[in-house]
Amino acid sequence: MKILNELHFDTLGEIINIGTGRAAQGLSEVIGESIQFSAPNVELIQLKDVSISSLRLNAETFGIVTQEFTGALNAEVMLLFPEENALRIVRKMMGTTLDINMVREFESEAMCELGNIMINACLASITDMLHISIESSLPIYVIKSGAEIAEQIKNASFQDFVLASHVDFVIEGVPTQSKLFFLLNSLSLGNVT
Repeated sequence: MKILNELHFDTLGEIINIGTGRAAQGLSEVIGESIQFSAPNVELIQLKDVSISSLRLNAETFGIVTQEFTGALNAEVMLLFPEENALRIVRKMMGTTLDINMVREFESEAMCELGNIMINACLASITDMLHISIESSLPIYVIKSGAEIAEQIKNASFQDFVLASHVDFVIEGVPTQSKLFFLLNSLSLGNVT
């Protein structure tokens, strides 16, 4: 296993920070409002240590957009929002006059679009900085509990680590948490650092 030294981890944090900025800009463009966001808190967790607690999955259910990437970087990337925040974002995307039941009808399609924009903006910054090339799958949207997410990650085949980035967004004065999980193997981690 490759152990990251402090310089590697700082570099990784900076890459994720730039990617998060691009993702926030993508979110801002989709909802038509400026977004304030915190610097991401980045952690590297071995799969054997994954739990609800280590992933900071404080909400009961989450809306999750997942995409897989292959090439110089083989990773599964998960964008998570607490479900109530995901619905709020979809409502902003579609217009605030929509009834919540109407919003739910469009939730999957809208979150896949949003996830595709945010995840790809983040990954574009990584690939640009590292001068690598990757391909992505289509995004998939599901709603899961924290326990289901932790179990899914622990059972990820061919992966060794979760690079977890926790970011707080503020949209129209309303705090919104998001998480980006990069499921990586040792080789991919080496390519990133």
